[in-house]
Amino acid sequence: MEEIHRQPQKKWRLPMNLQRIFILIAAAVLTAAFGQYYFRKKKLLFKALATCMPVAVALLYTLRAGEQGRFVSLLILAGAFLCMTADVLLELVFLAGVAAFALGHVCFLTAYIHLAPVRLMTVILFLLLLTVMLLLHGKFLPNFGSQAIYLVGYGALLSFMTAMAFTVAVQSESPAGKLMAAGGICFYISDNILGFRILHEKNNRLSGAVLLALYYSAVYLIAAGLWFLP
Repeated sequence: MEEIHRQPQKKWRLPMNLQRIFILIAAAVLTAAFGQYYFRKKKLLFKALATCMPVAVALLYTLRAGEQGRFVSLLILAGAFLCMTADVLLELVFLAGVAAFALGHVCFLTAYIHLAPVRLMTVILFLLLLTVMLLLHGKFLPNFGSQAIYLVGYGALLSFMTAMAFTVAVQSESPAGKLMAAGGICFYISDNILGFRILHEKNNRLSGAVLLALYYSAVYLIAAGLWFLP
């Protein structure tokens, strides 16, 4: 009788795994499709739709998350939604878009701190990442006058978020930390490419394609990481 009761339990897990695989693959395909269409046609709607797919990934996980994972999933969901909002705002009011992205990074950062404590490694990596950004773009800050402090603040927040994502990856044995760290690194690189395009006027088609690929990958990987939380 015990063997008969054990078999249904094994079969119960398979549909959930298949559901996760289907959701993540479908979201990845749609993100890539919408992102590619936006890159070719420059339709703002498709820029937002591409980011909407990671939002959906985070939302679907949040709806089924238990008490232990709900706080982190809500933060990631809010961060992904703010990124989608920022996609639109950047095209309308640039600094408003930067502010929305900054709030999104606050959400991601808070989620990461909930998953792993800040370590000395985190601080060292944060200082290194921020220094690299200042070396790359710092000479343009005087052009922004009093608003330069906001850009430095955004760079610091992005660097800290990336450092914290890497910390989660190091301290976590699950794939969730690795995916979230990959997302943080993609975010860091894509924002620096954006800085080159705007500040250094390196505005060519190849850099635009790489920027979008890294950005959409960043939001997707962070949201997908939720589905692998222990």
